Amino acid sequence: MNRRQFVLGAATSLAIPAWARPEPFARGLLWRVTKAGGGTSHVFGTIHEPDERLADLPAAVSAALERSKSLMVEFLPNAYSQERFLEAALFEGRETLEAHIGAEDFARALEQLAPIGLEREFVNKLKPWGVLINLRAPKPAGVPSLDAQILERARGRRMAIGQIEGVEEQIFTFDECPLDSQVALLHHSLAHRAELIELARRTVSAYLERDLAGIWRQREDFIARYPEVAAHQAIMTKRVIHDRSVVMAYRMQAELRRGNAFVALGALHLYGSRGVLALLEQDGYRVARVF
Repeated sequence: MNRRQFVLGAATSLAIPAWARPEPFARGLLWRVTKAGGGTSHVFGTIHEPDERLADLPAAVSAALERSKSLMVEFLPNAYSQERFLEAALFEGRETLEAHIGAEDFARALEQLAPIGLEREFVNKLKPWGVLINLRAPKPAGVPSLDAQILERARGRRMAIGQIEGVEEQIFTFDECPLDSQVALLHHSLAHRAELIELARRTVSAYLERDLAGIWRQREDFIARYPEVAAHQAIMTKRVIHDRSVVMAYRMQAELRRGNAFVALGALHLYGSRGVLALLEQDGYRVARVF
């Protein structure tokens, strides 16, 4: 079993729709954040999808990172958190994945997780959310994620690096999601894998256009075709996006008050009136698009 390839972290590969009208902060990935009496900082929206088109940081983003003294990211994985996250994703006792999703979809799960080297016995002990976050297109060889690029740059400059969430909070995001919603979303994802891979590709395209509203709209259009899972998707959207955005907007302010901070988090958290940028404005910060 290749445990090192087991995905760690929230909001990685789930297809998360948003039932949203056009709202503030619909376009842009890099934002300047200031407040009276404090310095200038930047908030950058990343994307977790593996894609060769994301091989390099945009020049404006790279320049802002170079001017910053500290970096704050969603989560900093390490050996302990990897093992703890994996442990939490497993059923205890005799409970099995196959018993919850049936033999046919269990066979699909085995097939779709085969590229990352997960053995049958291990997959059968995974909770549905443990499978969901690992259903993704194969990662292109030698292409580091935007998050990895940012961390490498920061470590190379010996910047102070902090995280917004701890591993237990990451686990809570998924583990407290109702089991029936986990099962329904897994059934749906296994049945529509090709569509989800295409959705991920189009999501990257919208990201490269800095079109946050477009990312949300694509997911909205996708889920509109499958109303039978709309209620379950709404639960996951609330847990993975909206609830965490509130926490992020609050916790990043310690670094923003010091100034010269660079905050990198998922681009989905930037969009609209419930995103971190709108929440920062409500707390008295001035937010201006840079890129």
